[in-house]
Amino acid sequence: MMKKKRSSYGNEKRKRPIFLRKWFLMMLAFGVFCCALGYIVIMAMLQPYKDRAYTYDLSKIDDVEVPSLILDREGREIGRLFVENRSKVSIEEVPEKMIDALVAGEDGRFFTHDGVDYIGIMRAVKLNLQAGTVNQGASTVTQQLARNAFHLKEEAEKRGENGIERKLVEAFLAQRIEREFSKHQILEMYLNRIPFGSGFYGVRSASLGYFGKEPRDLETQECASMVGCIKNPSAFTPLRHPQNNKKARDHVLNRMRIEKTITQSEYDELIELPVEVNPQPIRRGTSHMYGRVADFVREQLGEEELTRGGYKIFTTIDRDVQLALENAMADQLKKVEQRAGYDHPKHADFKPSPEVKTNYLQGAGLMIENHTGKVIAYVGGRDYAHSQYDFIEEGRKPLGTTFLPVIYLAALEAGKTATSQLLDVPMDNRTVMVDGREGILGEWGMEVMRPRYEQEITLRRGLEASKIAASVRLGNEVGIEKVIDWANKLGFDFSKSKKLNRLFLGSELASLSEVVRAFTAFPNQGVVPGRFVLVEKILDDEGKVRYRKEPAGQGQQSQRVASQDSSFVVHDILRGSMTQGSSSGVLEQLNDKEFSGGGKTGATYDFADNWYVGYNSQVTCAVWSGFLSGSREAIYDGAFSRDTVMPIWAAAMNAATGLKAHEIPVPESISKVEVCSVSGLKKTRYCHEYKRDVVTGAESYVSTAYQEFYQNGLAPSGYCDVHGGAEGELADVTASLDEGGTNFNVIPIRPKEHFLIGSDPYNSEQPAFTVQTASYERRESSDALNFDRLDGIDAQATIKLSLPGRAQVIEH
Repeated sequence: MMKKKRSSYGNEKRKRPIFLRKWFLMMLAFGVFCCALGYIVIMAMLQPYKDRAYTYDLSKIDDVEVPSLILDREGREIGRLFVENRSKVSIEEVPEKMIDALVAGEDGRFFTHDGVDYIGIMRAVKLNLQAGTVNQGASTVTQQLARNAFHLKEEAEKRGENGIERKLVEAFLAQRIEREFSKHQILEMYLNRIPFGSGFYGVRSASLGYFGKEPRDLETQECASMVGCIKNPSAFTPLRHPQNNKKARDHVLNRMRIEKTITQSEYDELIELPVEVNPQPIRRGTSHMYGRVADFVREQLGEEELTRGGYKIFTTIDRDVQLALENAMADQLKKVEQRAGYDHPKHADFKPSPEVKTNYLQGAGLMIENHTGKVIAYVGGRDYAHSQYDFIEEGRKPLGTTFLPVIYLAALEAGKTATSQLLDVPMDNRTVMVDGREGILGEWGMEVMRPRYEQEITLRRGLEASKIAASVRLGNEVGIEKVIDWANKLGFDFSKSKKLNRLFLGSELASLSEVVRAFTAFPNQGVVPGRFVLVEKILDDEGKVRYRKEPAGQGQQSQRVASQDSSFVVHDILRGSMTQGSSSGVLEQLNDKEFSGGGKTGATYDFADNWYVGYNSQVTCAVWSGFLSGSREAIYDGAFSRDTVMPIWAAAMNAATGLKAHEIPVPESISKVEVCSVSGLKKTRYCHEYKRDVVTGAESYVSTAYQEFYQNGLAPSGYCDVHGGAEGELADVTASLDEGGTNFNVIPIRPKEHFLIGSDPYNSEQPAFTVQTASYERRESSDALNFDRLDGIDAQATIKLSLPGRAQVIEH
């Protein structure tokens, strides 16, 4: 009986469940303890990241970007700086297919998770372990929103944290967002914030920028294309990488098929469609000037600060001048496109496309303060929406006749004067070989269709009228090395230029900013400013100064590049150009009827580039027009800058009335002498010339005397030897005749009747011949000028007659 009981007891002991056994219970307790301890440790480790997630103000989650205000020199708003091209829309304006594509492509469990997709995390870990590298992520839409809204990636980089630490903050913050907002609110904030590539932020900006449609009008494949951009916007943009975008789009469509938001037949049909774009991006009034301001702020404060915005950027721009230059550029170039003979593409017909560059007529303009280098107006191109290429910053074009003042400055610095004599007769093109052609060198610099040679002229006349052949002769006389040296001193980069005569005609490339800086030397009496200034100071949203322009330091100081005397003489000649030279007519376009500045036209021999640059005592402004392509196509046949860009310059100068100009002072070392414009010597009472208007028949004697400026010690001492002897001498006509002279010291007598009686069969009153004067013979035979003589001057071009013989006085 006792044995039976022991056996039963033993069996009961052997049948006790394992989870009731003591050793198991001890192991279980230990395991629970370890888990609890581990949980406490993990939570303690995670707590700093969770705490940080609670520091972010969720009320600011939908604050996408605060624009920075761009202010002019008077504190007036001239623009708003947006780094991100964005326009917010409500979730009701987003089509259901866009939401389906987003959920399928980015977050399949969006409507069921609490901000963190734990299943997705496990799947990503598994795939990354199998691949041996991290190429799979599990960020939910909510996590992406948290990362973008609060710049978590940039913050982690500053802290030196790795990706896992950042993801922890994202996860905790995403859970906060899910508790605070509904799923549809999260979708709306997300779709209005994220970048879609090509500078488009938010669903509406991308919809218009890629497909030219409002979001509600998007088709299924277009929604998939946009969602396909999200993972790598720069690599998958349909504008620049359509093939990459198609692969990403088809992947999203496949996910939509799996999620059953499109049918199999729809999927089969949609993946066969090509990616077709129709970009019509939102325009926010952006311009090349705004781009330069943004670059400067980015350089001073950094990309992240620029993106956050809220700054007040005080520039040196004058709003009135800026608008005047922009509007005049648009209006005038449109008029040029409407001229007879213009056969290039027009701005109005251009269709923006990544593959097509702007091929219509372009223009640019820049105005600065002479003494400080502060930028008053900045127009880097005709249409920023079509092309972001900034001609002022990046462009270089041949100067054409805009370069001539450099030659004349070099000549004056070498001892020439404004009345030094030049020979203005035809020149063989082989002397300069422009366009590689032989024949007579053209005379396009005078900006008239029928220029004429004037034989002997003064240096003043050569620059005023922009004489081509005479200027080349002057350049050779001065020396091409010296001309290049003076160009470099003025700020042009001709250090690698070939020493060929075509350089005298502005064949070398130069930037618009170089032209503006160089020409400030003339109103500044030989001084040019240092580095140009566009931004004076920057204030943040709390009014704190984040940047202020320092006083002129190294690289900003003005530099003397030429003497006061020579610079002033060039200025006075350019001033004369506006009344009796290539710039004639510009004064009628200016509101300031007492304008005391100067200006220079500029055209290349092929009429492919037009320039106009001018100044007063306060500002210098230059305008260019031409084509950005490398081909040398004429704007139109005979396109002169006085007809194309000079009116733009005049409009800008008319708007600059707030910058009070004054007469440019005459240096103390300059002497003023009344001379004859023909001989360049001191005038006499006989310095007059007979003029007859061939149209009206009106006749007159016009004085050739005017007041000229001379550098110190270079004023002429002799009197005019063309019209008569020295002032104050008694005229001895008989002695003059006996010595064979041809100059009579008498006051010219105006004839009252025609010399011929009756008909004039030989048209002698309006001769078609050139009188071969003694002075012309002397120039013609000069050995110093034989370098540019034509091979066999056409003897039939003119009829050369000798002067009448001496008159004999017979006494009875």
